[in-house]
Amino acid sequence: MKVDRNLMYRFFQNANTEEEAEILGKWLKESEANEQEFRKAYDVFLVSQMFLTSEEVGKVRRLAETRMLKRRHLTYAICLTASIAASLLLGFFISDHFFTRPVRELVEESAMAFSNSPGQITTITLPDGTVVNLNADSRIEYPAVFYGDERRVRLEGEAIFDVVHDEEKPFVVETFRYDIKVLGTKFDVTAESGKDRFSTALMEGRLALTDRIDGERCEMTANTVATYADGRLELSPLENRDDFLWTEGIISVAGLPFDRLMEKFEKYYNVKIVLRRDTLPKIGYGRLRIRISDGIYTALDILERTSDFTYASDTAGSVIYIY
Repeated sequence: MKVDRNLMYRFFQNANTEEEAEILGKWLKESEANEQEFRKAYDVFLVSQMFLTSEEVGKVRRLAETRMLKRRHLTYAICLTASIAASLLLGFFISDHFFTRPVRELVEESAMAFSNSPGQITTITLPDGTVVNLNADSRIEYPAVFYGDERRVRLEGEAIFDVVHDEEKPFVVETFRYDIKVLGTKFDVTAESGKDRFSTALMEGRLALTDRIDGERCEMTANTVATYADGRLELSPLENRDDFLWTEGIISVAGLPFDRLMEKFEKYYNVKIVLRRDTLPKIGYGRLRIRISDGIYTALDILERTSDFTYASDTAGSVIYIY
């Protein structure tokens, strides 16, 4: 039996018939070579879905939200038709109805992992239409297709999530310390296991945090920040959103101690900063925004004007010393 890639792509896009899905399932059972060919075709499909234009992202979100709304009011047959129509338009959603067991097993094994290097910020659209702004030096892992009763991803680093609402399948962000469960919301998460540092800022909606060690649960409402420090979680009002301007290529200096600001510089400019002094410099600015695109030396020159430090760099410019 011969199966061409057009049939596979139609399957990934929900554009196939049940008969075609059965043909594909039987073909997969025939040989390991067929499974490998299927995986290669699926990898190509996943890469094509990873990045969308802003207009396409909007379409995905509207279709996902419409799909959830119609699910409450329409019959199964009508909902299935709407789901397939959306998939034909964007090639994005995959329906359980069209999976045979061999195909399902292969797809469920597929997972995506995306890492940003220092100095790199990326926008990713997940399979459900959720948009993730992934900060520099961060990593996100997520399934190629969301199955079961939840949509679970794992984060190391920092990201802002704009989650597509689905009451039947809540969205969960897994971090080294807390699981963050949402139903439809916008929030920022910082989870750095190496520094035992966790925080989440909720801009819209509601969240439930569950401690992965002791199971303690905490609920958050909009405009609230939860910060883990010294073995305990503290809630406080979200009074300043400047810390999240990195999505626009801006670093906010307001309220940051010098060492934390230097950590941000290391992340955004891909340099190593060494403090060669006994005390931390005091930043003279109350509020200051620095464009990342202006470069590390411009950023340091601006700070140096009102702060008590000088700096020098090695010949390669990859290590900067603060005096």
